[in-house]
Amino acid sequence: MKKYILPFMSIAMLMAMASCSSSDDEVAEIKEESKLVPMTFTATQESNAETRSALNNSNGVDWQAGDEISVFDGNGEKVNHQFSLTGDASLGKFSGIASSEATSFTAVYPYTEGATLGEDGSVSGITLPAEQTATPNSFDPKAALMMAYSTDKSKLDFKNAVSLVKVTTQFACKKIVLSANEDIAGTGTLTMTFDNDTYTSSFTFNSGSSKTITLKPATGESFDAGTYYIVVPPTTLTNGFSISFINSADTKAYTRTSTKNNIFNRSGIRNLGTFNESDETWTSTIESNGNVKASQQVDMGVTIEQDGKKYRVIFAKSNLTTTGLAEKETDYGDYFAWGATEPWYSSATQTWKEDKKQYGYYLKNAPYYDSSTGKYTEYTTDGEILEPADDAAYVILGGNWQLPTKEIWVALYGANTKTVNWGPNGNQALETISGIQGMKITKIDDSKTYIFLPAAGYVNGTKFENVGSKFYYWSGTANSTPNAYNLIFWNGSVIAQDYSYRHFGYSVRPVRLVAVD
Repeated sequence: MKKYILPFMSIAMLMAMASCSSSDDEVAEIKEESKLVPMTFTATQESNAETRSALNNSNGVDWQAGDEISVFDGNGEKVNHQFSLTGDASLGKFSGIASSEATSFTAVYPYTEGATLGEDGSVSGITLPAEQTATPNSFDPKAALMMAYSTDKSKLDFKNAVSLVKVTTQFACKKIVLSANEDIAGTGTLTMTFDNDTYTSSFTFNSGSSKTITLKPATGESFDAGTYYIVVPPTTLTNGFSISFINSADTKAYTRTSTKNNIFNRSGIRNLGTFNESDETWTSTIESNGNVKASQQVDMGVTIEQDGKKYRVIFAKSNLTTTGLAEKETDYGDYFAWGATEPWYSSATQTWKEDKKQYGYYLKNAPYYDSSTGKYTEYTTDGEILEPADDAAYVILGGNWQLPTKEIWVALYGANTKTVNWGPNGNQALETISGIQGMKITKIDDSKTYIFLPAAGYVNGTKFENVGSKFYYWSGTANSTPNAYNLIFWNGSVIAQDYSYRHFGYSVRPVRLVAVD
């Protein structure tokens, strides 16, 4: 169902009689051997005045070749039969095979391999996708979950199980992200309910849940300005939500936040309005900086005072490498000695720099260390900050990126259980994302805004220590020589202003400061 002529919820859907291409003898053989016979259905979808006017004034739906539904026999083995569009698409006829002995049928749109019909008539294994395709003036059909129940072998009346969020953007977007504090996507169960002579359908999550839904282009890097619909479950978001727009050039990220209770009704549309780049109601605007795109940055709500001015801290979403930010938030990145602007060991190629491979991350290789005196020649005073020329984040990323100062790590850690949580409920426990352990630091009022610090361990000499179980992140602040301050996770707890030998190979998580007016 790639193009809707008639809107969601008022769509007059589906499937009518299909002719059987088998001969009478073939049908008889099928009945005898398996009791499966060719079958067709004509289906409709509930209409709703609100939704009809919300999308367009058409009176039908265009089906496309390849559209499919799941049809379950209501008795026996409750097999998930795949029914496909046949004949003239405008007639909406779907054909397949089902049990000749079935006295009832349950159907689900779209067809879902592996879905199962339970004894109570519910269908499990259905997914409301966390990534949806941006479709102009419509929605991703794969997300438009519907369910039908019938005792008629030729008709199905589909009921919508979801709701729509309408957004109109006046600028082209790389993506649009809807975030909530409750589950709004994932795999779950569809259920039909009969009340007052009327069937309705509902959807509940039970696995793979997500608190965010991302609208992405069908092809290319972005989608045009226009009106789009995000498919969400019927729910009440008691803690509000946020919606973010990344412009097509990935140079700016805009966010608007609602802190009120928000109700999304089944078979209804919630219009969030029109969004433009000059809108003054944006709660956060992040711009590309240096060679870091807007989508690679996150505002955790942390502010610091520096030189008598107030700044908000923007964090990179991944660790630093020799060429820029790591591709994934779970990548360890490269290991840097304090004051070194390039790593001595490449995680990508697993090779050492020629002049460092004998000793590795060892005292005699440390920047500004004088072997003849056994002392450092620069940054000898506690509290000194790395100059830009000695700051790996600045040198590699450009813009105004830097290593976090000791004060930034302290401020982020000090916000634990107040505005952010370090680990689940602020318990400072490591979590696993895509098989990698690390610390997930999440905004309390927006659970989809977070940074993940992989437990990359560290390098001492040429030996890698505690990889996968602990983390060590440099600050840009010197301690009394031969040390510098750092953030660590050690023996089950976080220390925000630990200090270590400068020659150790630690991870770097870049930040930048934005002045608060």
